[in-house]
Amino acid sequence: MNLELRNDWALFKIQLTIAFKERFYFVYTLIVPMFMVFLNKTLNFQDNESIYVYWSYIVVTTVFNGFLLNLIRLRESGFLKTLTYLSGSRHSIVLANLLVQLIIVQLEIFLFNLYVTFFITHVSSLTFVYGFLASSLITVLCIAMTSIFFVLKIRRVVFNYLSGGIFTVGVLLLGVHPQGFNKALLTIFSPFQFAYGLYVIPCSTIKYAVFLAFCSLLYLIISVLVFKKFSIGEKLR
Repeated sequence: MNLELRNDWALFKIQLTIAFKERFYFVYTLIVPMFMVFLNKTLNFQDNESIYVYWSYIVVTTVFNGFLLNLIRLRESGFLKTLTYLSGSRHSIVLANLLVQLIIVQLEIFLFNLYVTFFITHVSSLTFVYGFLASSLITVLCIAMTSIFFVLKIRRVVFNYLSGGIFTVGVLLLGVHPQGFNKALLTIFSPFQFAYGLYVIPCSTIKYAVFLAFCSLLYLIISVLVFKKFSIGEKLR
Protein backbone atom coordinates (compact mmCIF):
# COMPACT_ATOMS: atom_id res chain seq x y z
CA MET A 1 0.00 0.00 0.00
CA ASN A 2 1.56 3.31 -1.08
CA LEU A 3 1.68 6.46 1.03
CA GLU A 4 -1.36 8.09 -0.62
CA LEU A 5 -3.56 5.05 -0.01
CA ARG A 6 -2.37 4.81 3.60
CA ASN A 7 -3.27 8.47 4.12
CA ASP A 8 -6.72 7.95 2.59
CA TRP A 9 -7.29 4.87 4.75
CA ALA A 10 -6.20 6.77 7.87
CA LEU A 11 -8.60 9.63 7.01
CA PHE A 12 -11.43 7.16 6.51
CA LYS A 13 -10.80 5.58 9.92
CA ILE A 14 -10.66 9.00 11.58
CA GLN A 15 -13.97 10.03 10.00
CA LEU A 16 -15.55 6.70 10.92
CA THR A 17 -14.42 7.06 14.53
CA ILE A 18 -15.78 10.61 14.71
CA ALA A 19 -19.11 9.51 13.25
CA PHE A 20 -19.70 6.67 15.70
CA LYS A 21 -18.60 8.76 18.67
CA GLU A 22 -21.42 11.21 17.91
CA ARG A 23 -24.03 8.72 19.12
CA PHE A 24 -26.56 11.41 20.00
CA TYR A 25 -27.15 12.11 16.31
CA PHE A 26 -28.45 8.57 15.89
CA VAL A 27 -31.40 9.65 18.03
CA TYR A 28 -32.44 12.00 15.22
CA THR A 29 -31.48 9.79 12.32
CA LEU A 30 -32.68 6.36 13.50
CA ILE A 31 -34.56 6.37 16.82
CA VAL A 32 -36.94 9.17 15.81
CA PRO A 33 -38.13 7.45 12.58
CA MET A 34 -38.53 4.19 14.51
CA PHE A 35 -40.69 6.01 17.05
CA MET A 36 -42.64 7.77 14.31
CA VAL A 37 -43.37 4.55 12.43
CA PHE A 38 -44.51 2.89 15.66
CA LEU A 39 -46.97 5.71 16.35
CA ASN A 40 -48.30 5.58 12.78
CA LYS A 41 -48.27 1.81 12.32
CA THR A 42 -52.06 1.59 11.91
CA LEU A 43 -52.08 4.29 9.21
CA ASN A 44 -49.14 3.29 7.02
CA PHE A 45 -47.74 0.46 4.91
CA GLN A 46 -50.50 -0.16 2.45
CA ASP A 47 -47.64 -0.20 -0.09
CA ASN A 48 -43.87 0.31 -0.27
CA GLU A 49 -44.25 4.04 -0.81
CA SER A 50 -45.09 4.34 2.89
CA ILE A 51 -41.66 3.12 3.98
CA TYR A 52 -39.94 5.43 1.48
CA VAL A 53 -41.05 8.41 3.58
CA TYR A 54 -39.02 7.13 6.52
CA TRP A 55 -36.06 6.21 4.33
CA SER A 56 -36.07 9.77 2.99
CA TYR A 57 -36.03 11.13 6.52
CA ILE A 58 -33.11 8.86 7.48
CA VAL A 59 -31.06 9.84 4.44
CA VAL A 60 -31.60 13.60 4.73
CA THR A 61 -31.03 13.80 8.50
CA THR A 62 -27.87 11.70 8.15
CA VAL A 63 -26.59 13.98 5.39
CA PHE A 64 -27.22 17.05 7.57
CA ASN A 65 -26.06 15.67 10.92
CA GLY A 66 -23.25 13.57 9.46
CA PHE A 67 -21.73 14.86 6.25
CA LEU A 68 -22.53 18.59 6.40
CA LEU A 69 -22.24 19.17 10.14
CA ASN A 70 -19.06 17.11 10.38
CA LEU A 71 -17.26 19.18 7.73
CA ILE A 72 -18.56 22.44 9.23
CA ARG A 73 -17.36 21.36 12.67
CA LEU A 74 -13.93 20.34 11.33
CA ARG A 75 -13.57 23.62 9.43
CA GLU A 76 -14.67 25.73 12.40
CA SER A 77 -12.24 24.00 14.78
CA GLY A 78 -9.34 24.27 12.34
CA PHE A 79 -8.92 20.50 12.29
CA LEU A 80 -9.95 20.42 8.63
CA LYS A 81 -6.95 22.56 7.72
CA THR A 82 -4.68 20.24 9.72
CA LEU A 83 -6.05 17.13 8.02
CA THR A 84 -5.73 18.79 4.63
CA TYR A 85 -2.07 19.58 5.20
CA LEU A 86 -1.40 16.06 6.44
CA SER A 87 -3.20 14.35 3.57
CA GLY A 88 -2.24 16.87 0.90
CA SER A 89 -5.81 17.15 -0.42
CA ARG A 90 -9.10 18.48 0.96
CA HIS A 91 -10.93 16.28 -1.52
CA SER A 92 -9.66 13.15 0.24
CA ILE A 93 -11.33 14.35 3.44
CA VAL A 94 -14.62 15.05 1.66
CA LEU A 95 -14.50 11.64 -0.03
CA ALA A 96 -13.70 9.86 3.25
CA ASN A 97 -16.63 11.62 4.92
CA LEU A 98 -18.89 10.66 2.03
CA LEU A 99 -17.93 6.97 2.28
CA VAL A 100 -18.53 7.00 6.04
CA GLN A 101 -22.00 8.50 5.62
CA LEU A 102 -22.85 5.94 2.94
CA ILE A 103 -21.98 3.17 5.41
CA ILE A 104 -24.05 4.80 8.15
CA VAL A 105 -27.06 5.29 5.87
CA GLN A 106 -26.95 1.66 4.77
CA LEU A 107 -26.70 0.50 8.39
CA GLU A 108 -29.58 2.72 9.49
CA ILE A 109 -31.85 1.72 6.59
CA PHE A 110 -31.11 -1.95 7.27
CA LEU A 111 -31.81 -1.63 11.01
CA PHE A 112 -34.98 0.36 10.33
CA ASN A 113 -36.24 -2.30 7.90
CA LEU A 114 -35.51 -5.01 10.46
CA TYR A 115 -37.42 -3.04 13.09
CA VAL A 116 -40.40 -2.65 10.76
CA THR A 117 -40.30 -6.36 9.88
CA PHE A 118 -40.25 -7.50 13.52
CA PHE A 119 -42.62 -4.97 15.06
CA ILE A 120 -44.82 -3.46 12.33
CA THR A 121 -45.22 -5.47 9.13
CA HIS A 122 -43.19 -7.75 6.88
CA VAL A 123 -40.64 -6.07 4.63
CA SER A 124 -39.81 -8.20 1.60
CA SER A 125 -36.30 -9.20 0.60
CA LEU A 126 -36.76 -7.22 -2.63
CA THR A 127 -37.48 -4.10 -0.59
CA PHE A 128 -34.32 -4.68 1.45
CA VAL A 129 -32.30 -4.92 -1.76
CA TYR A 130 -33.98 -1.86 -3.26
CA GLY A 131 -33.27 0.09 -0.09
CA PHE A 132 -29.61 -0.89 -0.26
CA LEU A 133 -29.16 -0.01 -3.94
CA ALA A 134 -31.26 3.16 -4.06
CA SER A 135 -30.07 4.66 -0.77
CA SER A 136 -26.44 4.89 -1.85
CA LEU A 137 -27.28 6.90 -4.96
CA ILE A 138 -29.87 9.04 -3.17
CA THR A 139 -27.42 9.86 -0.37
CA VAL A 140 -24.86 11.11 -2.90
CA LEU A 141 -27.50 13.19 -4.68
CA CYS A 142 -28.79 14.67 -1.41
CA ILE A 143 -25.23 15.64 -0.49
CA ALA A 144 -24.90 17.26 -3.92
CA MET A 145 -28.17 19.14 -3.37
CA THR A 146 -27.24 20.42 0.10
CA SER A 147 -23.62 21.27 -0.75
CA ILE A 148 -24.80 24.85 -1.32
CA PHE A 149 -24.63 25.29 2.49
CA PHE A 150 -20.84 25.38 2.26
CA VAL A 151 -21.07 28.53 0.17
CA LEU A 152 -22.73 30.28 3.12
CA LYS A 153 -19.64 29.71 5.34
CA ILE A 154 -21.75 29.69 8.49
CA ARG A 155 -20.82 28.52 11.97
CA ARG A 156 -22.10 25.32 13.50
CA VAL A 157 -24.59 27.03 15.83
CA VAL A 158 -26.16 28.90 12.89
CA PHE A 159 -26.22 25.71 10.86
CA ASN A 160 -28.00 23.88 13.70
CA TYR A 161 -30.77 26.48 13.80
CA LEU A 162 -31.05 26.50 10.02
CA SER A 163 -31.17 22.73 9.70
CA GLY A 164 -33.70 22.53 12.55
CA GLY A 165 -36.04 24.80 10.60
CA ILE A 166 -35.51 22.79 7.43
CA PHE A 167 -36.23 19.54 9.27
CA THR A 168 -39.45 20.87 10.79
CA VAL A 169 -40.82 22.27 7.54
CA GLY A 170 -39.56 19.36 5.44
CA VAL A 171 -41.08 16.65 7.64
CA LEU A 172 -44.43 18.45 7.74
CA LEU A 173 -44.45 18.80 3.95
CA LEU A 174 -43.63 15.10 3.48
CA GLY A 175 -47.16 14.28 4.56
CA VAL A 176 -48.75 16.73 2.11
CA HIS A 177 -48.14 14.78 -1.16
CA PRO A 178 -48.40 17.82 -3.47
CA GLN A 179 -49.08 17.57 -7.17
CA GLY A 180 -48.22 19.55 -10.28
CA PHE A 181 -46.29 22.79 -9.87
CA ASN A 182 -46.20 22.55 -6.06
CA LYS A 183 -44.66 19.09 -6.27
CA ALA A 184 -41.97 20.32 -8.67
CA LEU A 185 -41.26 23.34 -6.46
CA LEU A 186 -40.87 21.21 -3.32
CA THR A 187 -38.68 18.74 -5.19
CA ILE A 188 -36.30 21.57 -6.11
CA PHE A 189 -36.07 23.16 -2.67
CA SER A 190 -36.88 20.45 -0.10
CA PRO A 191 -34.25 17.70 0.33
CA PHE A 192 -36.92 15.50 1.94
CA GLN A 193 -39.22 15.75 -1.07
CA PHE A 194 -36.26 15.32 -3.43
CA ALA A 195 -35.15 12.11 -1.68
CA TYR A 196 -38.71 10.79 -1.55
CA GLY A 197 -39.20 11.57 -5.24
CA LEU A 198 -36.07 9.57 -6.09
CA TYR A 199 -37.25 6.59 -4.06
CA VAL A 200 -40.65 6.52 -5.80
CA ILE A 201 -39.27 6.86 -9.35
CA PRO A 202 -40.45 3.30 -10.22
CA CYS A 203 -44.00 4.45 -9.42
CA SER A 204 -43.72 7.89 -11.05
CA THR A 205 -44.63 9.26 -14.45
CA ILE A 206 -41.95 9.54 -17.12
CA LYS A 207 -42.29 13.33 -17.02
CA TYR A 208 -41.52 13.47 -13.29
CA ALA A 209 -38.66 10.98 -13.66
CA VAL A 210 -37.06 13.18 -16.34
CA PHE A 211 -37.53 16.21 -14.09
CA LEU A 212 -35.78 14.39 -11.22
CA ALA A 213 -32.93 13.40 -13.54
CA PHE A 214 -32.51 17.05 -14.58
CA CYS A 215 -32.50 18.21 -10.94
CA SER A 216 -29.98 15.51 -10.02
CA LEU A 217 -27.63 16.53 -12.83
CA LEU A 218 -27.96 20.20 -11.86
CA TYR A 219 -27.16 19.49 -8.20
CA LEU A 220 -24.17 17.35 -9.17
CA ILE A 221 -22.76 20.16 -11.30
CA ILE A 222 -23.31 22.66 -8.47
CA SER A 223 -21.62 20.35 -5.94
CA VAL A 224 -18.57 19.92 -8.18
CA LEU A 225 -18.22 23.70 -8.38
CA VAL A 226 -18.76 24.09 -4.62
CA PHE A 227 -16.23 21.45 -3.58
CA LYS A 228 -13.75 22.66 -6.17
CA LYS A 229 -13.62 25.99 -4.31
CA PHE A 230 -14.34 24.50 -0.86
CA SER A 231 -12.63 26.57 1.84
CA ILE A 232 -10.75 24.77 4.62
CA GLY A 233 -10.40 27.72 6.92
CA GLU A 234 -11.88 31.01 5.80
CA LYS A 235 -13.49 33.31 8.32
CA LEU A 236 -16.98 32.05 9.10
CA ARG A 237 -20.11 33.97 9.97
